[in-house]
Amino acid sequence: MRKLTEEQVIYCRENYVAGDAARGLKVLAEKFGVSVDVMKSIVHGETYKNVGGKIHPIKERVPAAVKEAIAAEYVPNSSEHGVKALAEKYGVSIGTVQKCIAKSATRRTKLTPEVKAAIMAEYKPYVEGHGREALAEKYGVSVAAISYVIREMRKEPARRGKPALEVADYLKEAIIEAYDEGLTVRQMAERFSLNRDTIKNVLAEAGIQLRRRVDEDTKQEIIAAFKSGQSLRQLEEIYGINRATIADWVKDFKPVKEKKELTDQIREQIYRYHSQGYGAGIIAKTIGFPQSVVRRVIDGEL
Repeated sequence: MRKLTEEQVIYCRENYVAGDAARGLKVLAEKFGVSVDVMKSIVHGETYKNVGGKIHPIKERVPAAVKEAIAAEYVPNSSEHGVKALAEKYGVSIGTVQKCIAKSATRRTKLTPEVKAAIMAEYKPYVEGHGREALAEKYGVSVAAISYVIREMRKEPARRGKPALEVADYLKEAIIEAYDEGLTVRQMAERFSLNRDTIKNVLAEAGIQLRRRVDEDTKQEIIAAFKSGQSLRQLEEIYGINRATIADWVKDFKPVKEKKELTDQIREQIYRYHSQGYGAGIIAKTIGFPQSVVRRVIDGEL
């Protein structure tokens, strides 16, 4: 591998312009005879072993026009217009391309009263094709936006005849996100310093069905189904129990199932979940693939 001198590194960092066809990563990499990945590590501030010493980090700055172009040109699973290709074309990191795509993916549809009414008419918790994720994909908005619509359109009266505690909108969104992460009502009450009834009211307003108590026979039935090869997502839909709870029950058991093939459809599903803000861990549990595979797909390595 070719070694760059300190002067060459400084030149690269001073002349690099994100998104510039004449001064981007690819041009600089070709000029100094190194790979695009190596040039990326130099200009974005990571320690590069062939330079000798740490390079202080700088923030990657991408012009608004470049961000818009990336979002407009992106085509899932495309060799010419995919994440990795756009990163090389515009001389930016893969992470930057993914952020541009994610931001554009949540702004495609305006939530008019008619759209909100249509969402509420179709929303059915734990019914395939009618859940929050499916509706988010159909209407081109984020899962959080779907949750917001459900909460606003399906307000319920306060329980036990007591006036409901007013909870700020941003806090309600945080509670719904925590539920998606698998936290229990008790854990959410402790995290947000609210009583359990208030947490339950917020979730009910959003149309979220709380997990129910499960008898031992049902629990063993779920464990047996998991061992036979059913995924956490399938079990959640069948039994109406949060997948995080099921995952805790079956953590000591390994399911017996055939090795799944990483198809283009699965890749597109991973990109879609990632653009909606889900982490690799949740995506891996949802689609039934190892987290390491999900991360490599997100990074454009698979």
